[in-house]
Amino acid sequence: MQAELLVDHDGSTMEITLNRPEALNALTLGMIEGIDAALDEAQAAATRVIIITGSGRAFCAGMDVSAMGQEPGDSLPALAQLQALLTRLAEFSTPVIAKVNGVAMGGGTELILAADFAIAADSARIGDGHTNIGVIPGGGGATILPRRVPLSIAKYVVYTGARLTAEQWRQYGLLAEVVPAENLDARVAEIGQLLAAKSPLGLATIKKLMADSAGDTDPAVSLSRELEANRSYSMSYDMAEGLQAFAEKRAPRFEGR
Repeated sequence: MQAELLVDHDGSTMEITLNRPEALNALTLGMIEGIDAALDEAQAAATRVIIITGSGRAFCAGMDVSAMGQEPGDSLPALAQLQALLTRLAEFSTPVIAKVNGVAMGGGTELILAADFAIAADSARIGDGHTNIGVIPGGGGATILPRRVPLSIAKYVVYTGARLTAEQWRQYGLLAEVVPAENLDARVAEIGQLLAAKSPLGLATIKKLMADSAGDTDPAVSLSRELEANRSYSMSYDMAEGLQAFAEKRAPRFEGR
């Protein structure tokens, strides 16, 4: 039987591949649990970069609604489990990259939102199909997407069930880069290697600062938070190593402490 999820390690990088190509990588509860277990593994192994992608022609078509039941409330446990995973990904200290190889809809788009940033193939199409089957978003399509792209675009996509091109989404701010499909693997590997060479503690600190400051309305509050983070980080091995390596004109050897 084909594994629904593939987890590969390349040095300090972990790549998680959704592997139900015949179902456009629609998420099952088993896949959600598998991703959660992979994050546990990444934490234990001090993995420095996590990449999430799909097999075949899709990134992820969302939740597998055929397994969610027909009665009122049947979908709520699955949605709660999906939300818990998306929240964990968004808050995970290790950088998470979405490698969008193809179609992403509904929960697939919400998976992109949970990543730190996304790199997409120019052939990818991304949207939200909840209203096409009479349901509403449950993982951020109606609440987080409007914070990441213009409100009118979020409304247009979610209301209509439309799919937009990768280049359109890049212009709206959802995607960091769009590359030719044949270059996607190499480009994401390149970025992964770049991040893996940086201080894991530094990146984790920056990620938390960005998340904690997202709702600040007073810049002074944000700057105070940044000063406190610097006070702590200045005592770390990684900062000392970075400054020493710069002075010695060599590549730093960060240890994440």
